[in-house]
This record gives sequence, structure tokens and C-alpha cells, in this order.
Amino acid sequence: MRTTKRTAQTAGLAVAGGLALTACVAALSGGTAAAQGAVPRAGATVTTTPTPAPAFMLCSRGTYRSYAVFPKRANLRTATANPGSCISQSLKGQQHEQVVLYGIRPDGSSFKIATDSFDTAEGERVNTLNTPDDNDWETF
Repeated sequence: MRTTKRTAQTAGLAVAGGLALTACVAALSGGTAAAQGAVPRAGATVTTTPTPAPAFMLCSRGTYRSYAVFPKRANLRTATANPGSCISQSLKGQQHEQVVLYGIRPDGSSFKIATDSFDTAEGERVNTLNTPDDNDWETF
């Protein structure tokens, strides 16, 4: 009786193991719908939805750090862009917006570069340029 019980258990495990093995082989070979949907096949095109561009981007292309302030937003200040890098600030709304561009000297003091205006619905991309003593800016 004992032998029969173990034999039945062993047979049950073998059947269950065989089913699991069959499922694994099918998944690896792309034979099931779930496996095909989860992992793209080699050479398959994967489509992603592009994220919207930030409403304001500031890049420091000069030798100094720079930031921007938005007067109509209670003087909201962006993060500081280090030389050779960019920061972005998401701005909701569809209005005419003013932005004041600032640079930071090596001693830590700030200086005004310019005041610009743009449409928040279209956004703006700005480069600060050159040196603190010969500063400039451009849109791109």
C-alpha cells in the first residue's frame, strides 16, 4: 500500500513537471501568446510614445553657471545649469511669459544676462554664452 501511494505521488509529480517543462519550452520558443506579447522577437520594431518637450530649457554653453527666474510665477527660479549642461523647467499654461536670465560668477555672485519673453504653449530653449564679463545668450 505504501509503495502504491509513493508511486501515485511520483507519477503526479512527473505529470506536473512535464506540464511545467512544456510551458517553459513553449514560452522560450515563442509558442504562447503571453510569451510573444511580453518579449519582442529579434528584429521586431518597438514603438514608444514620445514625451512632450519641456516648456523651458536652459543650457549653459559659456564658462559660467546660469539660471532663470519667472517673474509672473512669484519669481520661480530654475535649477542651476553648470557649464556644458542643460536644465529644464516644465511650465503649464498657454500664456505670454517673461523670463530673466542670470549667470553666476566664480565668486558666487549673480549677474543679469537678459530678459526674454516667450509663449509657454510653444516653450523656449536658451543657451547662455561666453564668459561672465562678455556674456550673451541665444535661443535655439
